[in-house]
Amino acid sequence: MERVREITEENDVIMVTDEVMSGGWGGRTGEWFAVDHWNIKPDILTTAKGITSAYFPLSLTATDRRISEYFEDHYFAHGHTYEAHPVGMAAATAAIREYKRLNLIERAREMGKYLSGRLEELRERHPSVGDVRSIGLFAAVEIVRNRETREPFNTYRDKVEGRPLMTDRIASEMMKKGVYVNTWVSHFVIAPPLIITKEEIDAGVSAMDDALRLADSEVK
Repeated sequence: MERVREITEENDVIMVTDEVMSGGWGGRTGEWFAVDHWNIKPDILTTAKGITSAYFPLSLTATDRRISEYFEDHYFAHGHTYEAHPVGMAAATAAIREYKRLNLIERAREMGKYLSGRLEELRERHPSVGDVRSIGLFAAVEIVRNRETREPFNTYRDKVEGRPLMTDRIASEMMKKGVYVNTWVSHFVIAPPLIITKEEIDAGVSAMDDALRLADSEVK
């Protein structure tokens, strides 16, 4: 990330960071914004969701002073119907107060370490788990048909054409145990509430542990 910032500065390119899922003052990664892990200051930062803890729709686009001052003399007519909605702004300040009161940023960092360890156990036990990656309470578990070649079970074309995906089959089995997990073509996005407990993490990992047998049975 540091090198990306260097490249943009060397070439006078604006760096925009998308913190819709990773930040939004939600601190999912264990810092207020994911770029804070690398002490990066982007030129433009976009975020949403976490600002109000998703209780009310609100998004934000922030710029550095160099960009904002440009529009002092270069008028740019732009707006949204619900711009700065009072209810949304009230929800934002209330959510930020709760993040601070409950120390949820630090909690995401600590619980993230526990989640990461439990997910690594899945990689050790299941040949269908090709990769586990995480930062704070934001993780992904990738499944593969062949760990050496990284051959996936499905492709984007499978998804577009409506073919059954292995990730969906696994998620369906997990749902039977009362655990919901977000799926994509070849990986699961794991982003639990920041107030999640170790016991709840264990329950989720246990459900995935059992369901991964479906993928293991088709590993080459």
